Amino acid sequence: MDERLLRHDVIVFDVGNVLVSFDRRRIADGFGLDEALYHAVFDSGIWLWMDTGLMTVGAVADLMCRAAHRDSLEDYLKVCRLLENFPDYEQLCSGSLLLPQLKQSGKRLYYLTNYGTPMFERTQARFPFFQLFDGGVVSAREHVIKPMPRIYELLCERYGFQPEDALFVDDHPENVRAAQQLGFDVWHFQGTPIEG
Repeated sequence: MDERLLRHDVIVFDVGNVLVSFDRRRIADGFGLDEALYHAVFDSGIWLWMDTGLMTVGAVADLMCRAAHRDSLEDYLKVCRLLENFPDYEQLCSGSLLLPQLKQSGKRLYYLTNYGTPMFERTQARFPFFQLFDGGVVSAREHVIKPMPRIYELLCERYGFQPEDALFVDDHPENVRAAQQLGFDVWHFQGTPIEG
């Protein structure tokens, strides 16, 4: 097992692309998105509005269509369907395979994720490994997202540990930097398998 995982009793995982992954191109093709809509959905940053919990799926889909310069009902409905069915396209990522072993060794496990509430609930219901967690914080429920310091602080306050006591695992460099500045030990997960 990686030495970073052994150093701490508390391990905090991001969810997307650490515990579950998805193929953006396959999703876009499955819902019939062309290049303009693909970039509006996945590359524009609009998705984060849903992750804050401050906008509905419909409002986010509308912004995405506008960003792609599309005003047809058909395109709007495609984007809505994608956002509403997104978890069906997620696959287990290598990070999730280590969770049972970590739990059995007595580690306290938490998730800290930027996720829209309905999407997260569907993802949580789909993957049984969520039962291994001692708790977690979802951005849309708190109306604050990584890398804002407050979301990390909420996690620590809610579950009674200090950043120095924990390892934080995330695939986004800006989230890793923010955690490190607060005192977490960090692992910038880059899609390579986490060895057991």
